[in-house]
Amino acid sequence: MHFLLRVALLHFGILAIQSEHTAFTINKVVLKAEPNEIWNGNNLTLTCEAEISKVPGTDPLQPSFVFYKDDVQIFNTTSLNDEAHYIISPARFSHWGEYSCAVYVNRKNRKSEELPVRIRGVSAPQISVSKKEVKEGEKVTVRCEASEEKAPIIFKIFKVNRNDKQEKTRPAHNTNYVDVDFLVEEGDKNLFFECTAEVSSTFAKETSEASERLLVTVSEPFSTPSIQVYPSTNITEGDRLTVYCTVLASSIFKESDIEILIQKDKTILTNQKHDTSASYSKDLAVVADEGNYTCKAESGLASKTSSVYIHVTELFPRPALQVGEEISEGDALSFSCSVSGFKAENLTFYLEKINSTMTTRMKTGGKYKKTGLEQDRGLYVCKVTIRNITKKSEPRMVTVYAPVSTPVLSPATKMQEVVMGQTLILMCKSERGTPPITYTLFRGTEQLYNITRKTKGESAEFKLNVSTLSHLSGYRCKGNNKNKLSSPFSTALNFTVIAQIQKVILETIPSSGEVENGRDLTLMCRIIDGSWPVTFTFYRKDKSDHVHQEIINKSTSIWHQRTFDKEQEGSYYCTASNRASRIHSNILDIKVILASWKKAVIAVFVVLMAVGVAAAVTWWYLQKKRKAKQITVEMSGPVTVTNSHNEKPLPGQNNETESHCPPGFNEDGENHTVRPEEEKEDAGENTYA
Repeated sequence: MHFLLRVALLHFGILAIQSEHTAFTINKVVLKAEPNEIWNGNNLTLTCEAEISKVPGTDPLQPSFVFYKDDVQIFNTTSLNDEAHYIISPARFSHWGEYSCAVYVNRKNRKSEELPVRIRGVSAPQISVSKKEVKEGEKVTVRCEASEEKAPIIFKIFKVNRNDKQEKTRPAHNTNYVDVDFLVEEGDKNLFFECTAEVSSTFAKETSEASERLLVTVSEPFSTPSIQVYPSTNITEGDRLTVYCTVLASSIFKESDIEILIQKDKTILTNQKHDTSASYSKDLAVVADEGNYTCKAESGLASKTSSVYIHVTELFPRPALQVGEEISEGDALSFSCSVSGFKAENLTFYLEKINSTMTTRMKTGGKYKKTGLEQDRGLYVCKVTIRNITKKSEPRMVTVYAPVSTPVLSPATKMQEVVMGQTLILMCKSERGTPPITYTLFRGTEQLYNITRKTKGESAEFKLNVSTLSHLSGYRCKGNNKNKLSSPFSTALNFTVIAQIQKVILETIPSSGEVENGRDLTLMCRIIDGSWPVTFTFYRKDKSDHVHQEIINKSTSIWHQRTFDKEQEGSYYCTASNRASRIHSNILDIKVILASWKKAVIAVFVVLMAVGVAAAVTWWYLQKKRKAKQITVEMSGPVTVTNSHNEKPLPGQNNETESHCPPGFNEDGENHTVRPEEEKEDAGENTYA
């Protein structure tokens, strides 16, 4: 055996080596299905055929075949032939899809076109139950399984009871089965269960045939309750009413587990545990006892009911109460009570006030009368008793209206001042009067607003927008209710208007904003519009405290600052405020300049200095001139014919004059002795000059 295996492997290995050197080509690959549309459960054969061309006489090739479903590989094989087979047995709905195959030889490959395969029908699911014998009130678990199909699957499970069919749908996303619980209800006898499976894919959806039917038998734990009514189901008011309810328990059931309830409509009248019977009695039946009575037996989840309708004939109708529902205080308050079909003189009536201890026997004929007071307000009923049956009328609401007292009109702020443009709130209130009270506000004869108050002592609040001076006087209010007397007006209310300051202007005298040092400064703070009194406050910008403040009944405030000096120089502003607003003015820069007299002194000083300088310059100039002449005379010497160089005198020299002037005598006529040092100095100055 091992020898044959080695021989085969060697043979295929040799073929593989030879095929690598063989010239070939894959012409085409075709996938076929036999058949390509079949019914669920049949066999399906897929054949992949390859057409391969090669050189004649060469060894056979060994192609590999790969099968795909929806582009996912599902099978592969190697063959010495040009075709390969893939068998699906049995075919199910989950095999529905697009199939293809590919052929691989050495490094060459080729793929077929996709082939649609259709699987019709879904295999019938299998059904099973947790128990085949159950009691009423118990649960039975039903499993539905499609073992040969793949999720997702939608299961439908049916509970069949005689002509009734109950259905439950459950999806299975990851499994091929579901478990469903069914409650065995009252009246269920022999139950049948069956189910179907629905499988879907991208391309189609198929539903299976129904599974087999399974029978589940039901045992009854107790009988349907028996209900009895005494004296009958048709009685008259005043009769005694008794309702009996009984059940029969089966031999396999314990009576201690049973509870019996008797209820009327949705109200439980009585209940009895650990017994098979219960009863309910009422000595005096009334019309309100008419209705549907139900006897219900319960044990665990098991429940059975029986019902009966009891008719109660009315002995006499409900009395009717007549009364004036809205009257004025002091008017007559009259009550009248009667029963239809009965003479009022033969009956005894009582009048009751609800939520009060007041109970009054009415006069013969069902009449009662009194003077209406505000405290008589309330709900009233009358009642009558016949054959121990007492009935009351429908309640009637009675309101006695006390007149509205003179109201008081007052401002909400307790101040009779109003700022122009703001909201004025007025309160109108009457201390006495039965609500609801409607308050009306008037301005003069003009009616402005109505407000109704439903609570006693509650004020009416009126909001007014004051926009003109005509809105400041003649306000009155009055209150009215359903009392026939009319309410008087309140006292008229007038207001003082406070106009807001619109603008503040700061001016100065002088208007240039320049003040001579030591002179007075006058600042004027002026408002445009605004009510008096006004508080004017002056500030220096770099100081936190004000420099001047006053409260006046004027539109302009004037502040004089005497002997204004350099230290007080700076920026100034003012504010103006009244009870309505506070406004900031413009800012003025005040500069201190030199006083006029100081300017004059400086000018005179400058002029004098200029004159002095001019005089000094003039004197100095004259002095220089004199000295120059003197030097000229001294340099001329005694009168001679020749000079030191035996030269004749120059033309124009006055030798005669010079000869008459002795040495040391100047033109001033004074005899000055000139020292040699002075001469040298003078000679030097003349030389410089």
